[in-house]
Amino acid sequence: MLRFSLSFVFLAVLLFQRALAQTSQLQREVVTDKSDTHDTPVAHPLSWWTQDPLRLDVDRTLPFGLKATDGHLISAQDYRVEQKVTDLCVLSTHAIVQIITTIYAQPGLALDTSTVPGAGPPISLADLPPAQWKSLLVKVPVDDRSVAPQPDQYFEIYRLQADGGLFQSLKSASVYGVGPNAILGTFDPDGGNGGGCADGYWWFDAAGAHPVDFSQLDRAITTALPPDTVYTSRCWALHPEESRLKSGVQKRNATCHACDWVGEVVATYRIRQGAALPVSVHFQPNPEQ
Repeated sequence: MLRFSLSFVFLAVLLFQRALAQTSQLQREVVTDKSDTHDTPVAHPLSWWTQDPLRLDVDRTLPFGLKATDGHLISAQDYRVEQKVTDLCVLSTHAIVQIITTIYAQPGLALDTSTVPGAGPPISLADLPPAQWKSLLVKVPVDDRSVAPQPDQYFEIYRLQADGGLFQSLKSASVYGVGPNAILGTFDPDGGNGGGCADGYWWFDAAGAHPVDFSQLDRAITTALPPDTVYTSRCWALHPEESRLKSGVQKRNATCHACDWVGEVVATYRIRQGAALPVSVHFQPNPEQ
């Protein structure tokens, strides 16, 4: 019995040390309609994200504690939750799990706005598109489970909380490329007409997940453009399935969103050790330029 206990303690210490080492490498990105922040993730079992998931609301994007038109305070009981848990892939021995949570307001739920000056009539929450959350989790590797079984542990490297209507329906993350230079990518366009999005790209090695470094590609493109111009470096302009970037080029101080476009840039790249290395960059000016 003592031998088992000592082995159990040793395994617990080993798991903690490995988790601590990985945590020092990993960063989590959290995107909401209020902020885009980074922090250090903590390992949890999968149930952390699947049991009572609304308690994980970041920036209080759900109207909990506010008054409904029937007088009660809105809580998790006023919502119905659906979750899709997907084993996405394994990159450099790291298993990756995606959770997409869709949150529906119960029929008839409406927010009382009578105490808010100028807020207008009550807001029918049930008539709004559902909120959606996306989590990308990386499984903590464990080499030896023979001493005492332990629940699998995961780090969250990405969390997107999209309020209803602010984003299009969330899409699954994807893997681009094969072998040691494959990357994990997520891209979700917002609901506006400005081309905004929430996206992220990661490369994996034995230590875990690392954001893809696009700095060399960005510098090569900037060097090829006319002075005082800008381009879109991510979102819809990036095509990781083709290792290509294609963007319009606009004057830096454009007079309007649709004005002062001077041409188009097309660049190709390859991923090596987590960096996007430029292969070719071509700027094509508009005919009138």
